[in-house]
Amino acid sequence: MKISNLRVLSLISIVVACAMTHAQTANPSLMIGDKNLTLQMNTKCPQPRPSREELAKYLAQYDPKQEEGLSTYDEDRPFTKKDIKEMQDGLVQDGFSYPNGKESVITWMDFDGDGICDFTASAGIGGMKSIDRMFLFRGLPNGKFKLMDSYFDYMNTSITLVPYVPVQVSGEKLPVIIGNETLMQWQSKHRKFVKCEESSVIAKHKKQLVKENKKPQTLMDELCPHKSKIYEWAIDQLPNKNTIPSWHDLPQ
Repeated sequence: MKISNLRVLSLISIVVACAMTHAQTANPSLMIGDKNLTLQMNTKCPQPRPSREELAKYLAQYDPKQEEGLSTYDEDRPFTKKDIKEMQDGLVQDGFSYPNGKESVITWMDFDGDGICDFTASAGIGGMKSIDRMFLFRGLPNGKFKLMDSYFDYMNTSITLVPYVPVQVSGEKLPVIIGNETLMQWQSKHRKFVKCEESSVIAKHKKQLVKENKKPQTLMDELCPHKSKIYEWAIDQLPNKNTIPSWHDLPQ
């Protein structure tokens, strides 16, 4: 017997509404070397949280050029300035919602340790050519938000609830962020993220370190070889493995 669409949508609403509440409970930890990892979800912000409508205006910072060439669009050609402006305006107008039309979860965190809340959420468009765009915004002292990282899924069979997952590492002031199946950590000195792909020791000297029996020089050098394990562990702690069905997969 098939479950009605109404019931399925109600179940999805419950999952979305409870996702962050469940993530706040005591979670199992993961040991990587001498580092203890635990999820760090739903940070309490000292400042008032803006409304979803107010946050949506910052989606205009997204550069759609990375999507050129996708079959999502009717014409295989470079985007014009008009195309980009229309796409950005559409993102702002639709706001933070999933391709299935439900409001997306907004997850608050403080990845840079400045006491001002940052957030992650996704904004998607539905239909036969659905696409879900993932965002990580940094809160600024002036009350505004700056887009720091993004990625997208094209016609995926499921929707990611929390695009960027913050993980607390023992002995570290700043969390490590899991996003797009990689790890990254904010570097206050340079005001940017360092990612596994940019870890110089891992990229150039990993074999030499093992050969000389030397310890990794940085936290990222220690964690990046285990990024797949950390990713799988983290999503296992989140409701429904951090996913919900996309609109076109719901029972008829």
